[in-house]
Amino acid sequence: MTDALVLIDPSTSTVEPADLRAPQLPVDDLSAHRGDGIFETVLVRVDESSDEVVVVSRERHFARFRSSAAALDLPDPDPELWDRALDAVIAEVRAARPGSTEFGIRYTYSRGLDAPRGWAFSVPVGDSVLRARQEGVTAVSLDRGYDAYLGSKAPWLLIGAKTISYAINQAAGRYAAERGADDSLFVSHDGVVLEGPTSNLIIRRGDRLLTPDPAAGLLWGTTQRLIFDHAEALGLDAEYADLRLGDVVDADGAWFVSSMRTAVALTCLDGNPINHDDELTQQLQNVITRG
Repeated sequence: MTDALVLIDPSTSTVEPADLRAPQLPVDDLSAHRGDGIFETVLVRVDESSDEVVVVSRERHFARFRSSAAALDLPDPDPELWDRALDAVIAEVRAARPGSTEFGIRYTYSRGLDAPRGWAFSVPVGDSVLRARQEGVTAVSLDRGYDAYLGSKAPWLLIGAKTISYAINQAAGRYAAERGADDSLFVSHDGVVLEGPTSNLIIRRGDRLLTPDPAAGLLWGTTQRLIFDHAEALGLDAEYADLRLGDVVDADGAWFVSSMRTAVALTCLDGNPINHDDELTQQLQNVITRG
């Protein structure tokens, strides 16, 4: 995978290519020093027959990016500037790897030090992602440490913002791995199912797709909303609901959905097997990759 990187200067509205392997960020930048910044990761697909490039849910991702910026009191990011940054990374990857059909781009907006700064770089779709799409994942449930719907009372916790403060998410992944699971599922302290560290949860119950209400204390998912937009075409209703762990275990199917992994089946939770729906898994993956 090509190590494509561009640096974004909001003050001058410029996008400049840079070397991903070279030092770029001062250690006192507030994103590195304080975790004070936001990010998004998008999946890029190239149609082999038409050569058309699709950035999956591009507008949804940027809308959430702007919402996260507002939550952190960052200056509103300019859509044209960030579009240029994404397009520059896409062009660099395609020039270096003409046969690339799928890769990711992560773009970040830091408070900086004296002024905000941003960057965007390419992310490969690794073997673990492909394996999860094919085989599904297992998970353990973890207490998130706060009651559901706390965010409405404590907006300073930034529960609905996609910040780069990811130490808890990383720790949850390590904790799951130590217990022989692939992933984890956060649950509020009062027992309401929330989300995975890097994904949203969707379950099927009969002819309904259900997902936790973002207001309960989780990030509003771009991939989840894309699926819900296409639920009717799949012959399904789509609803937000408060779910308990038993609802997930007893579901007719369950999925972690995210930009890079798309839709991966949750096959086992806390040692309890969950029904598989391989046909719907493939349909959800197709919906996502078409953007």
